[in-house]
Amino acid sequence: MITKRILDFDYQLKRIFGKFILEKTYDRPDTAEGIYDIVVCHREGFQDNFDEIIKYTNHDTKIVVDITTESGNLQLFLNDFVQKTNKHKNKFYLIIDSDITNFLNNITLNSNVKILQGFDLIFYSFLNEASDNRLDNNNQIFADSNGFMSLNNSCRLHRVFLLFEFIRRGISLDNCSFLFSTGGHSGSKFNKQVYLDSVDKLYQNNIIHESDILLLHSIELPKNLDYNLNDYSFINNQINELYRPILNLVTENVMGMTDGDESPYELITFTEKIIKPFLAKQIPLFIALPGLQTELRKLGFDLFDDLIDTSYEVEKSPVKRIEMIVDELERLIKLDLIKFKNENQKRFDNNYNLLETLIKSGEGKVESFLYQQILNN
Repeated sequence: MITKRILDFDYQLKRIFGKFILEKTYDRPDTAEGIYDIVVCHREGFQDNFDEIIKYTNHDTKIVVDITTESGNLQLFLNDFVQKTNKHKNKFYLIIDSDITNFLNNITLNSNVKILQGFDLIFYSFLNEASDNRLDNNNQIFADSNGFMSLNNSCRLHRVFLLFEFIRRGISLDNCSFLFSTGGHSGSKFNKQVYLDSVDKLYQNNIIHESDILLLHSIELPKNLDYNLNDYSFINNQINELYRPILNLVTENVMGMTDGDESPYELITFTEKIIKPFLAKQIPLFIALPGLQTELRKLGFDLFDDLIDTSYEVEKSPVKRIEMIVDELERLIKLDLIKFKNENQKRFDNNYNLLETLIKSGEGKVESFLYQQILNN
């Protein structure tokens, strides 16, 4: 039984600790009062509202920072984390769904910091049954038709360029969404000005020509498949009928086209987008930082290297990398990939089953870290 006073500062404690800490045993900001033994916060709280967190602490309070599911632009966060943990004498516990060994080997952390890291934590945080943002495929919908899909939400420079490549090449957008949303006080929604600014940025960077600007300005947006445009705060994390196509072109949030995407320590991060093609038994193509596919292979995933020309993975130029990926997409959609899947079903099943292995691995790490580090006096 846990007897310590615990505050769930960002209302997301259950995402990683829900199996081990019952909701009735901890407070949230709307009921918070006094000093707590442990404060659990997410990335937003730690970066943007740290002064509010401190109000509920004394020097003995342990501050747990869980950035699983929110580890994009990782270097920016880590710089802030090092600065704050050097300044404050509390014990800090960082839970991060990446491998930051190279970063840790090149900096000095105070002894008041403990870190739990690993890519298996992203699978645990999104797939465990207690998660508040759980991914699932309870309807057992698996890819069973030729063609491709690509769901693109937040407005990122590389997603605008991908849309341009699709239009330029005459690739069908039937199974694609381009929401180009941005956040704000009123919630995430399509932001036309940010989209137009992104188009202008592509032109300024000599990625597109002046004549292409009018083309991109003329596109009717947002192009939506899977969101309630009246409520962007709701994310449908279920595998549904949209996932019938065999190919899933995944655009990660960072891929090197925008300042801050890349770390000098070559840090790689995943989002839930990485998980979905394996959950739907699809063939994935990833627009991401170089090295992401290598990490997936280390985890045990089959990326169908005998089928896909993966030379784009080592291309350093983000523009060229996207062009190469779209080249490969055009080649693949001409093939009978359902026949390939039927002949290689076990490989798809193995990827799907590996998810459960990674969930258990992440769960074991979290349980050990909670009881042996955080709750251990």
